[in-house]
Amino acid sequence: MARIKKEDIFYTLLKQLAQVLVRAGEEYVGIISDYPNTFARLPRMKMVEEEADDCVRDIMTRLYTSFITPFDREDISELALAMDDVVDYMEGVALRLDLFNIQQMRPEAIELANLTLVAVNYMQEMIEALPNYKNDETVMKKSIEVGHVEDGGDSVYENALRTLFREDDTRGKESLAWLRLFDRMEHCLDACDKAAGVVRNVVMKSS
Repeated sequence: MARIKKEDIFYTLLKQLAQVLVRAGEEYVGIISDYPNTFARLPRMKMVEEEADDCVRDIMTRLYTSFITPFDREDISELALAMDDVVDYMEGVALRLDLFNIQQMRPEAIELANLTLVAVNYMQEMIEALPNYKNDETVMKKSIEVGHVEDGGDSVYENALRTLFREDDTRGKESLAWLRLFDRMEHCLDACDKAAGVVRNVVMKSS
């Protein structure tokens, strides 16, 4: 009877981190879609962010003590940190909703949050297929799809700023708050594409 090959620990840990990203994305959308009515959910985002930090810490610790890794240790490190940045940006947006005393949600923010959830779901599919990245086209396909989502986010971001600064009733403090929020939401999608870019490079180096 053939033995089933045990999965490399780094793939397992990256999959765990990807699961945390999806939970963060779901919480992110849940908070933003009905804020400020969802104010009480803000601490949940912090908890998820701390869980992501724990996952990354575990990956980094093992990188320092492992002689053999499934692909370049620099790529593993960069991928884990980029994935962690995604959660950090989401948690940062949620925190700033309170700090900036946001009282009414803008539709572009909801759209950007939804795009982020789409991106992290693609990222999870990408990471799930990563152990077989040399043979499974899913890895490259999903990494490219993350890039397409990020491109869509750029359009939403530009439209959000255009609308924000052309409104007659926009006040200085409010517009500044939303500028910073939209910037951070756009950076979150950029971080998604950065993580996907690391994976694209891993695949290309093996071809």
